[in-house]
Amino acid sequence: MSLNFQTAPVDPAVLSARLDFLDEYEAQLKGSLQWNQCESAAEYRRMRREGLNGFPKPVLNPKARTITISARDGHNIELRIISPSQQQSKGVWLHFHAGGFVIGSNASYDPYLTTLSDRLGFTMVSVEYRLAPENPFPKPLHDCVDAALYSLTPEGQKMLGAPLKILGGESAGGWLAISTGLSLKRDHGLNVRSILDAIVTGYGIYDMTYTPSLLEHTRDIILSKQGMMDFVEAGFAHILKAERKDPLVSPLYADLKGMPPALFLTGAIEPLVDDSVFMAARWFSAGNQTELCVVEGACHAFTIIRMGEATDDGINRIVSFVEKYIGTASRQTS
Repeated sequence: MSLNFQTAPVDPAVLSARLDFLDEYEAQLKGSLQWNQCESAAEYRRMRREGLNGFPKPVLNPKARTITISARDGHNIELRIISPSQQQSKGVWLHFHAGGFVIGSNASYDPYLTTLSDRLGFTMVSVEYRLAPENPFPKPLHDCVDAALYSLTPEGQKMLGAPLKILGGESAGGWLAISTGLSLKRDHGLNVRSILDAIVTGYGIYDMTYTPSLLEHTRDIILSKQGMMDFVEAGFAHILKAERKDPLVSPLYADLKGMPPALFLTGAIEPLVDDSVFMAARWFSAGNQTELCVVEGACHAFTIIRMGEATDDGINRIVSFVEKYIGTASRQTS
């Protein structure tokens, strides 16, 4: 097994431009309305969908289609499907959107998913999982696991048009991708290493008791220290802080043996950078193929929110990783 740690040099002029952009972006977002300052989280989500709170209105792919499946408790889960436009699908990439377990939807990041679909030839299937604070842990995770289990059934493969090959997500979605993979192994007895080509995460949180980079973070570009803590409390307030190292809550402490190759992608100017660094180290120590990529001059959400060439850099690293592992699941040993 190998641990590939990427910190490719960035041209000084490029890095300077990235840092200037982040300074300007931070100033632009200063004082923007937060979800917990609204009448309700639902109201904030509405404003976000309509582009009324400092972020642009989401751009939708008109060719996306949706299907609805049933969760374990009878709840309906919508799956949003974006298929590659110029080639036959190489498999399903089950995607869990960002948003701190509180905001966002399966339609929030169509341009990002469309780019990955077209460049890699995967069918991107984004899960409309239930959100906190109305639906705290474990409901969001249950929805994601149920979507993955459906994707593995004959009906799921027929409806989605390809077999499940990748789990992926950003921020809270990174937690959901890792936790879903672990649940498939732990709770459902599946050999995920022989099923999945890879797990692809971006700037996820994996320790709900907080890593040093979050505790020491002072900037507020997309995500602040307090903002992340507020998100965690929305989703996990019913779990005592003393109990949040439970592997079901903080996958950093889980049994990680027998998992597929994983990419832990993060920016260097990021409150959760330690989460990716620490999880990559543990993933590798458990005997799994691991790639850690820390992008200089990049902040939280840099791959899903357009931030100039830093966004292209991040997406290129995802593409490079996935191309390395396409079709490898059946060749991996347990």
